[in-house]
Amino acid sequence: MLKEGDVIEIKEGHRVYADVPEHFVYSNRKGCYGLTYHDITVGGEFAYFAGKYVVVKTSLEGGGAGHGPHDIYPDGHRVYCVKADLYAHDRTVKVDFYQTGSFTAMIEDIEPIGRARLEWTMIHGFNVADGGA
Repeated sequence: MLKEGDVIEIKEGHRVYADVPEHFVYSNRKGCYGLTYHDITVGGEFAYFAGKYVVVKTSLEGGGAGHGPHDIYPDGHRVYCVKADLYAHDRTVKVDFYQTGSFTAMIEDIEPIGRARLEWTMIHGFNVADGGA
């Protein structure tokens, strides 16, 4: 299973959840470019989602029950990622998917290609009371 700090590569054909323009998802929203969270297949108009990503969070979630008495769906290993080459910018490309369970956006056979590390640096002399002056 992937873990925080893993670097992965999302390729064309992978299925992920992401914020995408409504124009590309709903036939009755042509010309509307507000974002909607939806499952997509990377490629075509969504080719920009391909690339290297850093795993920023993982969790066990998403399970539930169906309509039948035995329709039980267990939680899955969910992976949240941000695109590595845009990580330092305000407008990051984010995707998430599941590695286990029964979900639409699944990538079961993905392996890390590297590791990333997030570091915090203490700024000496910073005083919250006077706004950092």
